[in-house]
Amino acid sequence: MSESRFRRGLVQPLLLSAVVALLLASAACGGTGETQAKPSDPQATSVEVNQTGGFAGVDQLYTVDDKVDNQRRGSLFDMVGSPDFQTLTDAYTGPNDCRDSYFYTVTVTYRDGTSKRVTTDECNESPKLLTDVIALTKEIGQRKDGK
Repeated sequence: MSESRFRRGLVQPLLLSAVVALLLASAACGGTGETQAKPSDPQATSVEVNQTGGFAGVDQLYTVDDKVDNQRRGSLFDMVGSPDFQTLTDAYTGPNDCRDSYFYTVTVTYRDGTSKRVTTDECNESPKLLTDVIALTKEIGQRKDGK
């Protein structure tokens, strides 16, 4: 066997071993070239909708938490934990000349202790996500009169 073939025979396995060792070390450090996982979206523990106003002066509180046994609770919690919900502004209300309509305050509490509150009324256009959260909370939530 010639000397160059002998060296090539040693270099290839050594090179392969070095590459495998680097890949294993990178994987252990989280540096496989993939992006690191972003922090997960906040996990909701409760959603409350307080509906007030109307001709009769309604004051009702709807609550969805771990006591509500409904398959759609997970969908609701996913909606309020989404980045789209997180970027909603605090209020979608207009001038106070809106008479005999309902006002809604949505309060979401998250597992990390934070909360988000969004208010809206029937006189102004609200994002579909917000109206969907209100409708689903009213549909599956526990209702309590007065606050």
